[in-house]
Amino acid sequence: MRLTEKKDSGHWCLRDVPWSDLKPGVVLTEKVWEKLYGALWKLKDYEDTGLSPEEVESVNDFEKSQTYRAIAELQEEREKHRWIPVTERFPEPGDYVLLSFPDFSVPAIGRYDEDEEGGAFFIGDETESLVSQYMFVNAWMPLPKPYRAEMEEN
Repeated sequence: MRLTEKKDSGHWCLRDVPWSDLKPGVVLTEKVWEKLYGALWKLKDYEDTGLSPEEVESVNDFEKSQTYRAIAELQEEREKHRWIPVTERFPEPGDYVLLSFPDFSVPAIGRYDEDEEGGAFFIGDETESLVSQYMFVNAWMPLPKPYRAEMEEN
């Protein structure tokens, strides 16, 4: 709950405490004293966070948060490592990828190549297309990068 409120006139005040109750010479009622004490307590809690007003705003702005960045990075990684239907798009010509088949339970490593007659999938370095062998690719996935010992150490 907010500690302040904005009036229709655009002026603000401590919630439920008109400025006239805070003028010099006015005796503080117990209600006003409790409101002031509560507001100061919340201000102390805020200052104890060590955050600047800008940092507080960025916490409230989800798109600037570390959580948002981590989720975006995770989604990007998931996108890299998913089956991509051939109806969606083909891999880059010449790139080796994992191939999926609707009537074969084991994926294979192959590539997609194009020439003047169109494009086709091939197993490994074979020159005979999969279609000519009655094997039809329904999806593909990028291959992971090969293991390198020096990469694991970093």
